[in-house]
Amino acid sequence: MSTQFNKRMLNTKWYILFQKTTMLLRVIVNLACIKKVTLPKVLSSVVEFKEILCDKLKIDQNFVIQYEDPDFDGQLCNLRNIEELPSEKVTLKIIWETAAVAEPTRNESTGFETDFTLNTASISSNLSSPSSSTVREERWPRVFLIPNFSYDVEFRLRKANEVYEKQNTTIDVTRDIKIEILEKLAETMYSFKAFPSDSEIEQVALALVSRHPCLRELGCDTGCKGWKMSLKFKMGNYRQNLRNAGCSELDNKRDDGSRVPHKKPRRSEINFLPDNPVGLDDAALEHEREQLELEVKKRNMDMTKLNTKMETTFPLRRKEIVNEQPLVSVIKERWPGLFLEEQVSYNLCVHYFVLIVYRFYFSQIFILSLPQVCAEFQRITCVDLKTAFMTVLNKYSNALIKMYRAKSKDLGDDMKRILDHFDEQTTDILSHRHATALRGLPLYLRDRDAISKTCLDTDLEETYTRGVKLGILEVTEDDISQTKKKCLNYSIILEGTVVMEDPPDFSTAFMVLFGLLYALSIEYSKGLKYTFEAVQNIFVGWGQKCTNRVQSLNNKLLTV
Repeated sequence: MSTQFNKRMLNTKWYILFQKTTMLLRVIVNLACIKKVTLPKVLSSVVEFKEILCDKLKIDQNFVIQYEDPDFDGQLCNLRNIEELPSEKVTLKIIWETAAVAEPTRNESTGFETDFTLNTASISSNLSSPSSSTVREERWPRVFLIPNFSYDVEFRLRKANEVYEKQNTTIDVTRDIKIEILEKLAETMYSFKAFPSDSEIEQVALALVSRHPCLRELGCDTGCKGWKMSLKFKMGNYRQNLRNAGCSELDNKRDDGSRVPHKKPRRSEINFLPDNPVGLDDAALEHEREQLELEVKKRNMDMTKLNTKMETTFPLRRKEIVNEQPLVSVIKERWPGLFLEEQVSYNLCVHYFVLIVYRFYFSQIFILSLPQVCAEFQRITCVDLKTAFMTVLNKYSNALIKMYRAKSKDLGDDMKRILDHFDEQTTDILSHRHATALRGLPLYLRDRDAISKTCLDTDLEETYTRGVKLGILEVTEDDISQTKKKCLNYSIILEGTVVMEDPPDFSTAFMVLFGLLYALSIEYSKGLKYTFEAVQNIFVGWGQKCTNRVQSLNNKLLTV
């Protein structure tokens, strides 16, 4: 009887402690975006509060926070001191300091920025993942929030933090405390990334000693050097335990039994090789694949059903593509749904309608449809490719063309032809500007291959696709009476074969080609290495370590 009573008391104490260390927020970003957010209550300043909100909401910091003040019957007041916030629950309103109506956002990367991000939560739900899915749904956060530990550890750390504030003395970290902290942090880190980088591990260690200053280590500048090393070793042990349990993402055995390790994610893939959904084995997923194949053959496809099956079979598809590395033609035969030209989504139309209301010019950028390859890209990277790519392209296309013109004499006749073709256009200028910016990118970055080829509609297609590892084929009208050749359609080439046809414009074809490289786990062509590296780091905005050539391009774009 006493044991049950003690357990109830322990659970009650833990619940009370959890309640005291969390805060529930209702955040009004704009009229179309009102979110519920849970944050740690232990906040030191308004600056830290804004950083956490930026990470949770994926917004930039050029805003003022207003809160409903209970002293004035819920009237809004500017937040100047963190102590002014009401306890437990509060409604906040974001007031933008710029004139733009829609919220400008900053990507997670360092130094690579975009000025607009679509909230894709509803889009993700439309590509509905089963509740038993094992795939990750979030990228590594810009501000890492330290999770709550067990009741006894949290209690001891809270008391030690109070002593640290008064006497500046740190806690004697016992073995059980260290094990609990490292285990919980490793679990949280793995939920975002299986192989965090050195800087990301250091970010977690800094966040730990920032929230719990009693854990700081004397004798080093950061106060967390030892914690960083411990986290690094703990992550290795954590991965080994999962590997021993049969985790597909970490398994170093191939299907043939050899111990040649699988490829690791090296291009910011979040779900590189996910496990099967709970309760579904390979045989069950193969049955789902067969049903998916039948659905694609129907004249009137059920897109909701197709999306659900594409989501469910995602682990099987990745296992085949990454482990077996089949030819693109084989993948297209087994997974025809991956190469669907367009799929229209009602929820997407609603979101884009909101975008058009807020920013009219976006109606010229976004097509109210989502290629399936973009959905696959989002499953792999947790990034909405179409929004990220087209937003940055619209932002930097003018600057890129200016840079091309400034160096046109050094870039040869090919660049001159691209710029002259753009200058001749009198209609659909935005689309031609985007195409010019993308066509000139390989030349400006001094890649040895071209991203596209041009042929006449009377030419034999195989002549232009044979031996082409990847690229875009532009088919123009064979009419000698016209001085300007009209482009009839675009085709995407992979491994010497046309895999997709008739994208609406060149920029969409380029975007889909980039998405296919991720969806099919194809390495960047050596002849277009810098072009795709620039797309990955600047257009998609991951901002990883990049070559000096691409870093130089990014620096110039920020100053033009």
